[in-house]
Amino acid sequence: MSEPASVMPTEMEDPIEAPDVVPKKRRFLSKLGPRPVTPEQREEAERLRQRAAKYGTDPTAIVGRMQLSSTYYDLPRGIQGVDNTVRVDVPFRRDFLLRADMPFWKWSDPNRQSSTQGMSDLAVTAAWRAYNTPEYALLLGVLSTMPTASETGLGLGKYTVGPTIATSWFVPQWESFLIGLVTQQFSVGGDPARRAFNVSRATAQINTFWAERWWTIAQSVWQVDWERSAKSSMTLELEVGRNVVGRLGVFVRPGVGVFGRDVPGAYDWNVEAGVRYMFPSF
Repeated sequence: MSEPASVMPTEMEDPIEAPDVVPKKRRFLSKLGPRPVTPEQREEAERLRQRAAKYGTDPTAIVGRMQLSSTYYDLPRGIQGVDNTVRVDVPFRRDFLLRADMPFWKWSDPNRQSSTQGMSDLAVTAAWRAYNTPEYALLLGVLSTMPTASETGLGLGKYTVGPTIATSWFVPQWESFLIGLVTQQFSVGGDPARRAFNVSRATAQINTFWAERWWTIAQSVWQVDWERSAKSSMTLELEVGRNVVGRLGVFVRPGVGVFGRDVPGAYDWNVEAGVRYMFPSF
């Protein structure tokens, strides 16, 4: 990834004196990867990557996490929801990560004067960091969910599994990281009476650091529900966070739905707040 770019040959006054050397061309896969950076840019990328790992904003970092977040959702037809999620990341052997998310939902429908609350579906992700440099990193994983919901309306009622990919690319001009996440989930069993699940999700983020303790993440999420004639949705979110002390940080993330609010995972608007504690890899 760090090999120099090929040099285009130039005309010389005396062609006999031209060196008989053929410039080395970049391989096709190298062209798709990050471009070479200067030593100063590489040093800056390493400094910011360490900060992103410490603050928990780099999805490709192999670091431990204990996080508690609460999200309020304003949904179509006046439905309201609150999602309280406990997240634990356990890193091991520098390049492997195991993540578990346990959400607890509360739904209320003022029109029907009904509500339900309880545990939702447990999500588990096993991931491997396949490539890692200060300016670029790639994480490959498998995401699965289990029908652990305590009430019918709080989960999918299906086992799901699918690949997940995360990339983090340093952009020297912005002194930020351009982050991409792609996930595909489809049901592989569970309650036969429940609707099959097959959803693709693509996320783009710009992670920027301000001063020594602040960060922002501008994010867009595009989803496609293949079980509903490929209906799609998009949401926009902005996270603002601050490191409080050591590896403890807090954040708030408001969001708004752009289109396709009836697709699973979409909403009219939401606001999320949370606290996270990060710890190094084993």
